Amino acid sequence: MRIAINAMFWQQANVGSGQYLRGLLAGLTRNAPTHEYILLLPAATEPATGYGAPLRFVRVPTPFDKRNANLAKLWFEQVGVPRAAARLQADLLHVPYFAPPLVSAIPVVATVLDLIPLLLPEYRGGAAVRAYTRLAARAAQRAREVIAISHDSRNDILAHLGCAPAHVTAIPLAAGAQYSPRNRAEAAAEVATRYGLRGPFVYYVGGLDARKNVPMLLHAWAGLRRAGGPAATLALAGRALGSNPTLFPNLDALIRELGIGDSVMRIDVPHADNPVLYNAATAFAFPSRYEGFGLPPLEALACGTPAVVSSASSLPEVVGDAALLAAPDDIPAWTAALWRLLADAELRATLRERGLARAAQFSYTQVASDTLAVYERARGR
Repeated sequence: MRIAINAMFWQQANVGSGQYLRGLLAGLTRNAPTHEYILLLPAATEPATGYGAPLRFVRVPTPFDKRNANLAKLWFEQVGVPRAAARLQADLLHVPYFAPPLVSAIPVVATVLDLIPLLLPEYRGGAAVRAYTRLAARAAQRAREVIAISHDSRNDILAHLGCAPAHVTAIPLAAGAQYSPRNRAEAAAEVATRYGLRGPFVYYVGGLDARKNVPMLLHAWAGLRRAGGPAATLALAGRALGSNPTLFPNLDALIRELGIGDSVMRIDVPHADNPVLYNAATAFAFPSRYEGFGLPPLEALACGTPAVVSSASSLPEVVGDAALLAAPDDIPAWTAALWRLLADAELRATLRERGLARAAQFSYTQVASDTLAVYERARGR
């Protein structure tokens, strides 16, 4: 089979769409090396080197390259990619994010990672963003097959996109191979040297936009400190990617207001350092209100790091019984869960073992196998 894939996010390995694309391709080429995989790249993207068959990289120019980035992206997705896939005589086109073409001469498989612009008002943007979302929604309805990355997300797709249930398949993601247990003492020493982060700490990584619910975590942490909870630091990774206060709350101002600056550390963490920070952390916290899947909690579990995770959207099906769960807006419950994780070594050991077993249930070998079955159905129909 010759499979064309929209590789818009190939070079963005630090974001969820890029991680999914890379992990999927690794699994596909391992599971089914006799197929041909053609990665369709924006014209400005340099084709990757060091790859041979069955991967092939093709750049797709648009009339708007170097003139208008938004129009170039739209043309690439809606015109350039389906035309290139048909010209290359692909058997099907896979678009691994929420931007399938409305019209395609060959079958389309679309992965819908989440429905954030449809479900969360603060993410709907202006008229142009809303029009783009409507276009993507209509195109997903017309796709031959749709892949959701969790059962919760599948339910959202059925409810809000109106896709036929028989054509929507849930295929959960997996943590990358770099997320694995290390010697925790050595990891802690490395983190102390590189980040000045010493002693017990709770780690958060995963974005700082509004749905990630970090202000609630800070309120819970303040409650822990006021109540005389175990001494520890809350380490928040990352920086806001915009200045809109609706989308990016002012965390520094809130930290000052709550008077917890002496126990909260904000750090910039290169993606490659995440595994060592997970391994060094006493615990991981992830209070998000909505996730299509939620990779950070699974990455933490894969490293053997005890976690407390929001009970919202897809997150309970990701962590199972391997993490503590708390409602995303229940501040006292989060304070109590953080206290338990920091104070109870036996609980941490239990969750560490459960977490490793849970994470082992997810793999890109399985993702690829299930995706190949979807490809076969799309081509057969």
